[in-house]
Amino acid sequence: MKEKSIGFIISQENLEIFAAQNKKIVKKIAESFKKVFVINVVNLKFGNLQLDVDPKKKDIFPSNIIYKNIKTSKEFITFFKDKDFVALQYLPKSPDYYRIYFLIKRMNIKNVLILNLGNFGNKQTVDWNMKFFFKAYKHFFDKGFYYLFRILTIINIFPKIDLLFHSDTEIIKALNNGISRKFENLFPFFKISFFRKIEKVNTVFFDYYARDKKKHEKKNIILYVDTPLDHPDRIKREGILNPSLEKEYYEKLSSFLIQISKIFEMEIFVSLHPKVKNENNYFKDFKISNQSTMEMIPKSEIIIFSLSSAILGAVMYKKKIINIKSALMGDYLNMINSKYTNALGLFSYDIDNELKIEKVKILEKMNLAISNYDNFILTKLNSDGEVLSDIKIVEKIKENFFK
Repeated sequence: MKEKSIGFIISQENLEIFAAQNKKIVKKIAESFKKVFVINVVNLKFGNLQLDVDPKKKDIFPSNIIYKNIKTSKEFITFFKDKDFVALQYLPKSPDYYRIYFLIKRMNIKNVLILNLGNFGNKQTVDWNMKFFFKAYKHFFDKGFYYLFRILTIINIFPKIDLLFHSDTEIIKALNNGISRKFENLFPFFKISFFRKIEKVNTVFFDYYARDKKKHEKKNIILYVDTPLDHPDRIKREGILNPSLEKEYYEKLSSFLIQISKIFEMEIFVSLHPKVKNENNYFKDFKISNQSTMEMIPKSEIIIFSLSSAILGAVMYKKKIINIKSALMGDYLNMINSKYTNALGLFSYDIDNELKIEKVKILEKMNLAISNYDNFILTKLNSDGEVLSDIKIVEKIKENFFK
């Protein structure tokens, strides 16, 4: 009889980033099961990397988590052959991972997907703008490969998601009323839906807010949440950014932050992206936060951002928000940027224009935006009552796979 097991299947060259970004759910799963695995399949990607990816710190994961860096298909099969495995899956759907998905299906691994970050995603019309065709050819191929991926799941070459956790009520409704579900209602013997079962959960931002015992304690500071211009999704569509343009962007940004700091008489703290090392010292005039973005948001009076799902934490705390934009960010990042501003009615400032900043008008626009937060919170961030997402995730995993 196969051993009932649970774990995370990831593809990471930097385990510290995975551990930091998923700290709460990793901890909760570890507390709820006697033994938990973290399976790193980065070496099974197309190209056969053969990387030695091991934790840099011994305490990166809870003590009952067993880490495995699997380097070959044979090793993958050997590891899973005696296990009835439930996997919390953290894998892209790009062709680099097709071999891995084939192996997951072959070993009959149950798949759980958690989408409770509340972010908007990147499926946009700009993707199909012919202006980007030659620079973004890889992205166009990825689109085609995604549809190929779906076909391969329909014909059972690749696995479906057995249990999806999602926080957006509109997306859940769309999935439950989509073409796949309607087809299955007409022809029950044909299971073509990618998601077998969907459960609504709150976002990690609500969880953090609900657990925060000091949510009403704030300091007189402004937090800038940075997103690097060399974001992989941008590069895929528009190519590598010219270093001189990047320098120009950060010079304009610094000038804006200095003005805002003077106008509001508050110190600026910068929350760097996890993958940024600040080697160019673009933020030499400001303090770099040594805490996570979510730890800094409750303490801040104003949050400034260009593009980051972390801004949804600021919405949860009903903070004053300034969105910045610039042509130097490129069409793709500006398009994603506009999704946040449009959905929330945020005050947006174009740092290219160098217009005079008037404190009274900015305050008025920021306060007006806060009045738009409530509906957004109820439909996208806190759609599942007072239940913490990690608690519900564990309960539903046990209910569906460990009875």
